[in-house]
Amino acid sequence: MKKILLSLITVMMANVQAFAFEFDGINLNDDHVKVTRAISAKNYVFDPARNCLKGNCQGTEIYLNFNLDDVNTKGKVGQLIVEIPTQDENAYKNYTELLNIIYHQVNKSDNSIVYSVDSDGTTLTLQKTGNSITLTYATPYYKKK
Repeated sequence: MKKILLSLITVMMANVQAFAFEFDGINLNDDHVKVTRAISAKNYVFDPARNCLKGNCQGTEIYLNFNLDDVNTKGKVGQLIVEIPTQDENAYKNYTELLNIIYHQVNKSDNSIVYSVDSDGTTLTLQKTGNSITLTYATPYYKKK
């Protein structure tokens, strides 16, 4: 009986961990201190010109911002904003086509598309902003204004 109970608890814990959404191997549902430490460990550095973190993710230079203010649970990450600079005119169309295959589209407007990316309520908003593509991940802790 003890082995069955232990096995059941192990399976349940594995399922809880499986629902945590990750960005570049970093669990965004963790405490914001753990998230920012994990980002720092990946050699992201503060860029004073853009007032955000700059780093390399899978060979692509990106910029990261965190929304730690609009949260319904103190100490959590509300949003992760990823800016990907690009000069490619077709980048937005290409990202849209790829994300439409991977995620379920829940809302679309002229300049943005919202996707459901995890069963925990995490969403992804894709936008074209000037010479970049912006991905905004809203965690379940995000409190809309």
